Amino acid sequence: MFILLVLSNCAVLAQSDRPVTVKVVNINDYGAIGDGKTLNTDAINKAIIACDNAGGGTVVVPAGNFVTGTIMLKSNITLDLDPDSHIIGTTDLSQYKGYQLRREDPNEPINITVSDSAVWTRALILLDKVHDVTITGTGTIDGAGVTDIRGEEGHRGPHGIFIAESKNITISGIRVSRAGNYNIIGLYVENIKLSGITITQGSDGIHIRKGKNIAIDNCKFYTGDDAIAGGYWENAVISNCLINSSCNGIRLILPATHLEIKNCEIFGPGVFGHPRGNAINPLVTRTLTGILLQPGAWGLGGGKLADVYIHGVHLRDMQTALTFILNKGNQGQNIRVEDVVATGITNNACSVESWPDESSFENVKFKNISIAYTIKNADILKTKNFSRIGTESRPLPYWGFYIRHVKSVEFENVRLDYSGIEDRSVMGFDQVGSVHLKNVRYKAVGGIQPFKYKGKTKVTIENPGTFN
Repeated sequence: MFILLVLSNCAVLAQSDRPVTVKVVNINDYGAIGDGKTLNTDAINKAIIACDNAGGGTVVVPAGNFVTGTIMLKSNITLDLDPDSHIIGTTDLSQYKGYQLRREDPNEPINITVSDSAVWTRALILLDKVHDVTITGTGTIDGAGVTDIRGEEGHRGPHGIFIAESKNITISGIRVSRAGNYNIIGLYVENIKLSGITITQGSDGIHIRKGKNIAIDNCKFYTGDDAIAGGYWENAVISNCLINSSCNGIRLILPATHLEIKNCEIFGPGVFGHPRGNAINPLVTRTLTGILLQPGAWGLGGGKLADVYIHGVHLRDMQTALTFILNKGNQGQNIRVEDVVATGITNNACSVESWPDESSFENVKFKNISIAYTIKNADILKTKNFSRIGTESRPLPYWGFYIRHVKSVEFENVRLDYSGIEDRSVMGFDQVGSVHLKNVRYKAVGGIQPFKYKGKTKVTIENPGTFN
């Protein structure tokens, strides 16, 4: 009996040690033709359905140019793009499907205020209420710049990859290009990992609203609009990214908690222009702000901008390096910026601003910061009056830092330099509770008071200094 029991257990163990067979299907086996002309919407989706019916697995896109409408990914599926494979968006708009927007949370609205959500949510690749999905390989997802007169702003077409109400999603290695609207968008997502992706053209690069546990690592962006944007993030890390934009590098339009931005390079001018110009020069390539944290920018979005850590970031050739703004219903606390180098800044270095009386920042610290400012437009020296920032960087009466409605702020080992003619103060403090300046070095402006204070402020200065 003992021997039989042992043999039985061994048989069970042997069975459990066998490798699990993963279903692998090739889209060509379901009729897909990569000739750059044939419409493959049905063929590719048939391959995905077959893989799903087998319990999940891998759908392979081989080398070729596969024109298609919406690809509907399902749970437990890996979409693997071989080298020289291209998924290309069709110009036939009837081939696209979208996501049904869920009802807004009145306390935390994500502020998608489009007239036709069925049109706006369409995408080349759609993940709708799925889990455990991977898109990987070294191929390309090409939106082909498809436009739609019924779309946003009268021209924007389908998104590239749309992830909605989904979790455990990984996208790695691929190239995403020329989306009709956002290249990658996520709404109500959890456990999202985006790694080693190259994103070019289109509108925003990666745009996530309502996301938990987000990792964006080792990605490259060359976008006309914001490279990384969104809000209502919880536990988000952006690391080791190369970011080029004709708008903003990283932009929050809604609150975020536990956000880390590290070891990134953000630079301008943009390779691909943004259509905010005029009839003669419709595309603008100048980069606005490197990192713009602005909850409530596109409508009320109550909540905190809290526990933010920015470090190891290099910025160059843009209007403003860093801007942190609070709007109605927002509070800010524990904002730490360390080891940041910025050069070629042309409007102002940095601002931390809270505008509503009931909102304020608390515990803001800048440490080991070096910012070099270059005056390219002498008209900004005339700036006296200004209001809350809108959608673009704007000049201020201070060429270095402007701090407004902040309970406590610290500067340690900060160097501020400029080239050209300057007649503005280096720092301005408006309704600031306490300011601690330690080892702050700045280029002197002859005859100009370096620091200006409005309201009662407790100031502590250690080892200050100027240089010529």
